[in-house]
Amino acid sequence: MATATGSAASDTSSPPIGAFDERLREEAATAGRAALDAALQRFTAEQRDAFWNAIGLYYSTRRHPGANEAAATPAI
Repeated sequence: MATATGSAASDTSSPPIGAFDERLREEAATAGRAALDAALQRFTAEQRDAFWNAIGLYYSTRRHPGANEAAATPAI
């Protein structure tokens, strides 16, 4: 039943909250990656490679936030 404010009509015309959150996450990830890439440009190629190797080692040791959830997820 619609109310006097017309909330029932607005519920069908707006995108789902999950889609909005996903779009914001994608935009933030893109902006963050661009900022990181710009910051890393002051280093040599070897230093950038060492940085990304360290990131890979960090995540491969599963000592990062969310590691417990990733470990609990079965591999496909």
